[in-house]
Amino acid sequence: MWKIFRRDPYARIDRRKIQAEKRHNGARAKAWRSRKRAADWREFKNKFSTFLANPLKKRKLTSDEREKQRFKKYARHDRKIERQKWWAKFRKNPWRAIFPRKKRRDPGGGYLYVYHMTKKERKELARNKRKEIRDNFRKLFTTSDLRQKFGFAFLYSTAYYIFSFMLIYLIYQVVTIMVASSFNIPVIWYYYELKFPLYTYSPLYTRTALVSIFASGPIISLMLAFVFLKLFFTKKPFLKRFQLFFLWGFINGANMFFGSYIAGFFTRTEFIYTSEWLFMSNVFDIEEIIFTITSFVMMVIIGRIVTPLFLLSSGSVTMVKPEFRLFFIFSQVILPWLAGMIIIFLITLPTFYIPLIIKTFTPVLILMPSLFLYNSIQYENIHMSGAIHHNYFRWSIIITVIALLFFYRVVLNWGLNVS
Repeated sequence: MWKIFRRDPYARIDRRKIQAEKRHNGARAKAWRSRKRAADWREFKNKFSTFLANPLKKRKLTSDEREKQRFKKYARHDRKIERQKWWAKFRKNPWRAIFPRKKRRDPGGGYLYVYHMTKKERKELARNKRKEIRDNFRKLFTTSDLRQKFGFAFLYSTAYYIFSFMLIYLIYQVVTIMVASSFNIPVIWYYYELKFPLYTYSPLYTRTALVSIFASGPIISLMLAFVFLKLFFTKKPFLKRFQLFFLWGFINGANMFFGSYIAGFFTRTEFIYTSEWLFMSNVFDIEEIIFTITSFVMMVIIGRIVTPLFLLSSGSVTMVKPEFRLFFIFSQVILPWLAGMIIIFLITLPTFYIPLIIKTFTPVLILMPSLFLYNSIQYENIHMSGAIHHNYFRWSIIITVIALLFFYRVVLNWGLNVS
């Protein structure tokens, strides 16, 4: 219809002709798809029959496949050289290898290094930066289109953060219950924690049982984190729409492992029992202190990794432009985490379960590096890279999260006895 209108805007539109043309195009597409499936099936049968005739025979590669293998070989060689250089640098100076020096750059955007400036120049630079931030904020606040973009980004990111947190927390609890049931240990599942009604010195609480029960949830969460990270880099167009959800899933999965140990270290609950019974250590032994410091460091390192991933999952080139990037970090990273932490705290009222509260607070160790690295020189032109895919706002995500929180609280309000 649009083609007819472009040819002659005043022409009479024959709807029957248009419908017939649509049917004809659909039949052609269907025939092409059937021919393609038949050709694929014939190729598969030929390959399979050749394999059955001589399974040990080396398959003859086409010219394209040989070229692709050659490029892969070069790429593996380059990666090997880079790894050797990095390990040589790491042996020489581990700190500088993990946290390399940033190149100096001229003033005017990006992450600035002003160590060699005079005190007067630093004050002038800070004054100009504050003025630039105020002007950009005024522009954002007075432009309805920008206000809408950042408002929807906040709602979308908050919904994905809560959804991924609750999903991983549910799997965490279900896996813990399943492992406890395998040792015939009953569990009462509340919306805020898992309670074990057996008395403390029950013979069912063996060393193997305690290590397995309290380690299963965090380990599954860490495995889910790697799955979400893999899905973030998927090439499928449909899954690319959910990059932000996969990123929050990676963050919450890592947090349920490292953050759970930090929470257990301070509250003496859950994941800390694993190291206590595995190493038969006492309270605040050297093993626990080392593991806690390692958890802090790993979460900060993960924070360095996820900063560019947030920029790539923005779904809008406008929001990640250098002048709006600070507001983007607040609207899609910091404020959604704060809002999610408050919402999860509210649904657990009137019970104050301190380990869960700490688990909602520890993601700050992953998110805080983004406030310092968002405008680094290596991410300066990320908005022009073409790697950012446009996303549309969907109210269905918000409704799904509200329904999940409602049913989670209602179903588990009086406890679910699993024996």
